[in-house]
Amino acid sequence: MAVPIMPCAACKFLRRRCTNSCILLPYFPPSEPEKFVAVHKEVPVDDREDAVTSMVYEAKARLRDPVYGCVAFVSSLQSQVFHLQSELNAALAEAMALRAQLSEVFSTVICSQASPSSTSMAKACQDYCHDQQLTEGTNHNHNHIHVDTSNVMPLKSFYSLQCATMSHAGSTSFNGVVPACEWDPQQ
Repeated sequence: MAVPIMPCAACKFLRRRCTNSCILLPYFPPSEPEKFVAVHKEVPVDDREDAVTSMVYEAKARLRDPVYGCVAFVSSLQSQVFHLQSELNAALAEAMALRAQLSEVFSTVICSQASPSSTSMAKACQDYCHDQQLTEGTNHNHNHIHVDTSNVMPLKSFYSLQCATMSHAGSTSFNGVVPACEWDPQQ
């Protein structure tokens, strides 16, 4: 007479016939049905292929690095992200410094070319140069990058000012470059 077998938690939950050779029996014993219920709830049928792929990946990582497994790879990626963020911050800081230098050069050239008889042009240049000095004097952030664009002359206004200055001075080029007086940022 055959001894009746108690079905494993998986077979019992799924209402299947369980045998002595059931591959799920060691993992989901009949005395712990909550284990299978939790797994069945957390890994729905649609996600089982992803779960198996994940287990295979973790097993291969554990073969390569028996101590840390896939955690070593994750730590390496996090280190790379941190390094790349540092490089990006340095590049942004350098770009800001170059933009400030370029703005200073352009404002100096424009203000030096403005005619004293053109009071509105001279006033605009003085205001712009003064605003630039204030902006550069108050932006001393060492830990993070913050660009204050509230006092920066828009590019279209800059070109308009450059064109007006050149036409007033009788020049048609700026260091050999013809300005785009009809420049439209929307194009």
